[in-house]
Amino acid sequence: PLRKLSRNERFIGPAAHLAEMGAKYDALLGGIEMCLRFQNVEGDEESFELAKILKENSSSDATEKITGLERDHKLFPAVEEVVKKVQA
Repeated sequence: PLRKLSRNERFIGPAAHLAEMGAKYDALLGGIEMCLRFQNVEGDEESFELAKILKENSSSDATEKITGLERDHKLFPAVEEVVKKVQA
């Protein structure tokens, strides 16, 4: 899941592009949440690393580490809210 959540990959890349254009990206937030919930799955080392990042970091630090988004990016607050939800 980590690669899929990186800055230029499947979920964050298109959502960031839409946010930069001022378009709606809400539909992608659900997919981002599902990727964030894919944790501690046997046979998937990235899922263990994701769980560790989410557990050991604040929501803003985790969002930055996982997605590579800059904190001042238009998409950052929305993704951070999803991260907070998953961390709860």
